[in-house]
Amino acid sequence: MVFEEFVVPDPPVAAGLLAAVVAVGLLLYRARPPVSQRVGLAVAPWMVLGALLHALYQMHRALGETLLPAGAVVVSAPSVYLTTGVFAGVTWLVVLRAGTEPAAVARRLAGVGTLALAVVTVYATRAATREFALDPVLPLAGLVGSLALTAVVVRLLVGWRPAVAADAGLVGGLVLFAHIFDAITTAIGIELLDVAERSTAPRVILDIAADLPTADLLGEAWLFVVVKLVLATALVAVFHDYVTEEPAEGTLFFTGIAAIGLGPGAHNFFLFLFGV
Repeated sequence: MVFEEFVVPDPPVAAGLLAAVVAVGLLLYRARPPVSQRVGLAVAPWMVLGALLHALYQMHRALGETLLPAGAVVVSAPSVYLTTGVFAGVTWLVVLRAGTEPAAVARRLAGVGTLALAVVTVYATRAATREFALDPVLPLAGLVGSLALTAVVVRLLVGWRPAVAADAGLVGGLVLFAHIFDAITTAIGIELLDVAERSTAPRVILDIAADLPTADLLGEAWLFVVVKLVLATALVAVFHDYVTEEPAEGTLFFTGIAAIGLGPGAHNFFLFLFGV
């Protein structure tokens, strides 16, 4: 599996990317688009798209930089977050020209992101089929397991604190799924694919689990799954009323928290799927 350190683009590329981020940000600030929970959820395909583009870049590097055109560094890490944000922001501005009704904006924003994700997925899958050993079993099992565990957690949350679940709504569910997905795909990589975790905080948790008496029976990734699950649930429980008291800010906050989990989780998924 190919992992890499952060890649800093050359100054002209970095300056152009930052300028694009600032310009799109200012235009969105002036447009003041409505931010509903559906709009927050509509950003999810764009998060997954960013993760896929970065996985595609790693395939590109593994194949001797023959898969993508010049300028592919804009989808390396961390530039890919800015690149995807610019495209999502531009799309948001364009769909606003057709009307500002929140449901319609969310539908169009999600639709364009999903279409782009589908196109890049087809291209990446075809390339992976030619060059690598496509292996869908474990990543798909991780996805299904994450969805199932999220459903269980949401059901328990509804029974325990129905007000929390009602207030947090769609974006709260997205936060839970995103971090469960990240945790489970990380566990699959550590326990079944012999992938080394390079991020500091997860590595510390994994090292603690490796020193516990349960290590021989349960491995070292189970503790990371538990910690991520507890933290995600705690965030939803503590900040649930933020979404109702300040709908726009609360939705953006939860969407940002979800991105921290969904991006890495989707990145793991695609790397495992493509056998990079």
